[in-house]
Amino acid sequence: MADYEYINSTGVIVPDTSDILTGVQNEYKAAFGNDLSVDPSTPQGILINAEALARVDVVTNNAALANQINPNLAGGVFLDAILALTGSERNPAIHTTVIAQLSGVPGTIVPAGSQARDSVNNLVFESMTTVILTSGTVDVGFRAIEPGAFTVAINTLTQIVDMILGWEIITNAVTGTPGTNEQSDASARALRRVTLAAQGSSLPEAIISAVYLVEGVKSLSFRENYTDVPVVIGPITLAPHSIYLCVDGGTDIDVATAILSKKSGGCNYNGDVIVDVLEPFSGQIYPVQFDRPTLVPFLVRATVSADVSIVDPVTAVIDAILRYVNGEINGEPGLIVGASVSCFELAGAITCLYPGIFVHNLETADDLLTPVFSNAEIPIEINEIATTTAGSIIVVIP
Repeated sequence: MADYEYINSTGVIVPDTSDILTGVQNEYKAAFGNDLSVDPSTPQGILINAEALARVDVVTNNAALANQINPNLAGGVFLDAILALTGSERNPAIHTTVIAQLSGVPGTIVPAGSQARDSVNNLVFESMTTVILTSGTVDVGFRAIEPGAFTVAINTLTQIVDMILGWEIITNAVTGTPGTNEQSDASARALRRVTLAAQGSSLPEAIISAVYLVEGVKSLSFRENYTDVPVVIGPITLAPHSIYLCVDGGTDIDVATAILSKKSGGCNYNGDVIVDVLEPFSGQIYPVQFDRPTLVPFLVRATVSADVSIVDPVTAVIDAILRYVNGEINGEPGLIVGASVSCFELAGAITCLYPGIFVHNLETADDLLTPVFSNAEIPIEINEIATTTAGSIIVVIP
């Protein structure tokens, strides 16, 4: 163990705990004689086990650190550094916002940064602008102090935290706009894989990379017609010498600008969304076209059994399926644009995240009104995206 090399030509090696324990036992025998009892119940056996566990911790730490040079395994600040090499970064957390109505004594000044609390989630919000209360109600934007995705229901931002003389009432007549959590390591690794050509141009990979780097873009499909006649691909007819993108997420102008920045000169477009983009160097306006995916909702019925370690198997199954759908399982893109729905992959997500759950059967149905459940794959076209919700997942425990 003293000369353990955890990096060799094959990669990072982590020895078995039993091998480490045997090594420590042999060291003790070499020091105190081969007739030394190393039984775990003896005083020396307890010391040997403690030393072996300490070495296991060191080995695990060393292996984890060595793996940070691998972009497919890196995490945290190490992954951030790798992302920076290709000019990208993980999506930061965004604060939840809500429009609130303030009222009180006319003429009262409520400065920016004044705080109120959501009565349901106990979240503290702060005002984003300074306002003066009039004889009526004044609307002002509030932002959650803690970033992340939170739900603010109507009439729940009602508790005043900063006791400002003259400010008497706060409420919200509309729901808040949920923020987002910081992009996870698994999602950031997936982002890196689809943006490796961000510094290129013209090629499909470069166009795809540029669009994926647009804030809010979750997935897309890409097709190209390099011929001088129209080509039919699935439900889409592509014009001669044109590209087709169906993009989920991002604003129209940002997506169109990214496409224009990378496509070849003279290349035509396809799609129902048309955005006029000003090319800053030539001053010419280009009508850039692309598509937005059509949602294909589906139902899930999972028949499972679980061991005693799974306290709430119903919640666990729903959580696993939704995490797979949203691409939150490392190495799995989830249900992106154009991805078919596979019962086998949904079942695999459950057993991957919760090994204590045994999936007896998993079925899906794409007709929500008169569902017919089956194990067959639900085909999704390049201009569609499959979607489901927690309320659409049925968990059966025999």
